[in-house]
Amino acid sequence: MKSIVSNNEECFFCKTTRNLHLHHIYFGPNRKISDKNGFTVYLCAYHHNMSNDSVHSNRKLDLNLKKYCQIRYERKHTREDFIQLIGKSYL
Repeated sequence: MKSIVSNNEECFFCKTTRNLHLHHIYFGPNRKISDKNGFTVYLCAYHHNMSNDSVHSNRKLDLNLKKYCQIRYERKHTREDFIQLIGKSYL
């Protein structure tokens, strides 16, 4: 499914189109749910996992992305729907 966060094939944070990785916003046990519901976004290597400013190293950045994704999801669904999918609310 297409991302509900960004339809652009560019880094969500810096907008570069080079060295992109597809990031599952809710990963681990929720990776398949992210795929199915469009909870994905492109990130450059720097913002994905290759720096201290990446979502895998910076908890605040990771949580902000999770919150933003939940806000986008809740434009068409309820918070209860989100919690049923992911197991908790980030808002």
